[in-house]
Amino acid sequence: MPITIAVIEGHPIFLAHFTEIIKSDSDFLLVGTAVDGRQGRQLIQDVNADIYLLDLALPDMSGLDLLSEITSLRPQANTMIISLFDDELNILSAIERGAAGYLLKSIEPSAFISALHDLHAGASPLSPVVAKKLLHVVRRHGAEKQSHPVSSRRSTDSVPEMLTERESQVLRELALGLAFREIAEKLSISCHTVAQHVRNIYRKLGVSSRGRAVYEATKMGILQE
Repeated sequence: MPITIAVIEGHPIFLAHFTEIIKSDSDFLLVGTAVDGRQGRQLIQDVNADIYLLDLALPDMSGLDLLSEITSLRPQANTMIISLFDDELNILSAIERGAAGYLLKSIEPSAFISALHDLHAGASPLSPVVAKKLLHVVRRHGAEKQSHPVSSRRSTDSVPEMLTERESQVLRELALGLAFREIAEKLSISCHTVAQHVRNIYRKLGVSSRGRAVYEATKMGILQE
């Protein structure tokens, strides 16, 4: 069965560009498009897609508002942000609201196709610039923890009870945007084992997406080196 994709993109040129790439791969099936928030909201209600591609800069509303609706109405779907914005606020806001991946619109077509496959396989694709900024947030958070040792100790004391050492390793690789197969190769384990670790991480952190897991783990200090 093809992977169904719906696109909510406010710029006609980018909409044409990404839909053309999607149509060029037989593994994908384009099931709907929208050019603004109003159409996007209707699309979310009418179409149950495997993947929603979402622009943050819609002409009539913020894509973040639609992201919350996708997460609520289509919890089994994966939402990939496709944006020109690479600032920390938009990145973290998207992750907090349930985005499973975040790509910049400058991405090459071949990398875009690979990212869609990885997303459907369970990975959380991030453009390199986005991954770098997310890691910067993690490091800054770690520095803040070190400057407040008492609160840091309270936060990290509970980590061993929540995640095993291997689960923590898997989570750190997820934060870098690696696909399951890449994590499996790096840690010398099977993809099935990686998937099981991810399920355990979700359960223990009380989340339902990789982006949210990274966000929550960052706040808790679990990703602190």
